Parts: sequence; C-alpha cells; structure tokens
Amino acid sequence: MKVHVEVQFDSPDKPDWADMQSLGRSVINDPKSVKVSAVEGRPRRLAVEFTMRTEPQIKAVDKIDRAMRIHGGNRLDSGIGFPKSEAELARAERKAERRRANRRARGNQRITTGEHD
Repeated sequence: MKVHVEVQFDSPDKPDWADMQSLGRSVINDPKSVKVSAVEGRPRRLAVEFTMRTEPQIKAVDKIDRAMRIHGGNRLDSGIGFPKSEAELARAERKAERRRANRRARGNQRITTGEHD
C-alpha cells in the first residue's frame, strides 16, 4: 500500500532529509520505493512517500508513528495519508457505479410492482 507522510520542521536541513529517508526505510517492503521531497508551497515541510505491506491502516499508522518517534528528530507536526493508486480508484468507481445501478434497478422494481416502504 502507498503511504505519504508530511513532516513540519522549524527549518529542514540535511539531517532532517536523512531522518525522513530513515523513517521510510524503517517501515517499508521495497527500499527503492522511498522518496523524500520538499512540499511545494510549504517551505518548512518535507514529504516521504513509500510502499509498505498491505495491512489495516491503524496498524500501519502505529508502525509509522513509532518510526517517527525514532527518526523524526526535531519535527513540529506530521500527517500520514494513504493515497490510492489509479487502479484502486478505477476499481472503487466501478464498484460505486454497480451499487448505483442496483439501487436504480431496485427503485424501478418497486415502482412497477407497486411496492412501497
């Protein structure tokens, strides 16, 4: 699963960049997936993106939080997100469309048979 962590610092410097790299590497399943970058338009924030083994998000948050306490250095604030891939978004949209179609079909069935709630 994809993970996006943003961390706010007083003024991010080289050790903070290294800490973010270490944070990502401490919880990942693919070392090549760790990417650290500055957050555009927010000069005091660094972002780290990586993938980790799919598990309930609450367990992942606990692992990431623990890693932030170890590798977070002088962080002021942080946020954790789980962005969806294009395939996951497309699958969710197809599922939602099927649900809408089923609801419409059930609604039409009630009208034609005279059923009411």
